[in-house]
Amino acid sequence: MVDGEKKDVLENEFELIKKAVNDDQAFEILYNYYFPKIYGYLFKRTGNREVAEDLMSETFLKVFSNLKKFSQKEGYFKAWIYRIATNKLIDHYRKSGKRKDLDLEKFENVLESEEKSPEEKFIVLENQEMVNIILRKMPKRYSEILYFKFFAEMDGGEISEILKISINNVRVLTFRALKNFNKIYDKQKK
Repeated sequence: MVDGEKKDVLENEFELIKKAVNDDQAFEILYNYYFPKIYGYLFKRTGNREVAEDLMSETFLKVFSNLKKFSQKEGYFKAWIYRIATNKLIDHYRKSGKRKDLDLEKFENVLESEEKSPEEKFIVLENQEMVNIILRKMPKRYSEILYFKFFAEMDGGEISEILKISINNVRVLTFRALKNFNKIYDKQKK
C-alpha cells in the first residue's frame, strides 16, 4: 500500500489469476468481482447502456485472451483491466468520431427509486447532469483523473499504473482537476 491507501483486490488474487488461465470457474470469480466496477466506469463515461455493454464484452474478451500474459510485475490486476477498458473506450470514441452527449438512461435508478420524493429526484438528476456537463468541458486528462478517482474509486497507485505516470503526478493532476472542476462549476452556477 502507498501512503496508507486502501487496496480493492480479491483475496489471493494473483493465484486466482494463474488458475483462471485454464479454469473457467476461477475466471468467473474474477469476472463477477470486476464486472460491476468496469461496467460502472464504462457506463459513466459513455452514458449509454448498450455501448457500455459492448465495451464491457470487448474488455473481458481481451482480458480472457491475454490472461496468461499478465504478470504480477506489471502491477495490479485491477489497473490492468481498467487500462484495457480505457483503451476500448478510446477506440470507441475514435471510431464514432466524437463524444456523444449522455442520455437520460443513466438516471433510471434515481427515477425508479421510491425512497425519494419527486423534488429530491429532480435535484439528484440536476446535480448529476451538471457534473457530467462540467466533466465534458474539462481537459481530457483532468476528467480522466476524476473519473478514475471518484467514479472508479481508484487510489493513486492504481491510477498511476493505468496512466503510466508517477503517484506524485497523479496527486498534482487530481488537485489541478478539482480546481478546474470548481472553476467551471462556479461559471455554470452564474
